[in-house]
Amino acid sequence: MEVKLVFIKKDQTTQSFLLPSAVTFIGRRQDCDLCIPLSMVSRRHCEIYNEFGKVTIRNLKSRNGTYVNDESIDETQIKAGDTLRIGPIHFIVQIDGVPDNFDKYLRPTDEQPAERQTTSPSKDETQEADFDDLIAGSPGANAGQSQTMDLDDVFSNDFLGGDDFDLDSDLP
Repeated sequence: MEVKLVFIKKDQTTQSFLLPSAVTFIGRRQDCDLCIPLSMVSRRHCEIYNEFGKVTIRNLKSRNGTYVNDESIDETQIKAGDTLRIGPIHFIVQIDGVPDNFDKYLRPTDEQPAERQTTSPSKDETQEADFDDLIAGSPGANAGQSQTMDLDDVFSNDFLGGDDFDLDSDLP
């Protein structure tokens, strides 16, 4: 079973991340299978595992939670077409090529992004990331390799109030 997390970039193109093994760890630590180096993402945020033909996601006590179809989860089975949110990052789950089209997930061209907040969000709110180009590229055959989302120059200057977030700082 081939499981991918598909990210829709600001320019409405997609980037897929093939889950490299039966158990995939997602978080901001470099040793995670999919590294998302953002402070809103916990060091080991969640894991996705595939066993007996079922794909399951488990939150690993992350500070900001893991969401499937906008519902906070501890552990749940996921299926093709489900949406997954980890911090400000949204993915669509693709299993064995399904869904094969992501048009229903795209923002209408006449829809303008909401005005950005200049203060930090409350505990229950998450700001949607504004990306120019999130991915520098991931290897097609990535079994056993960690994938890191390249976040250089991807946020607008006013994301989280401008100076509140420094991509060059060392994350704890």
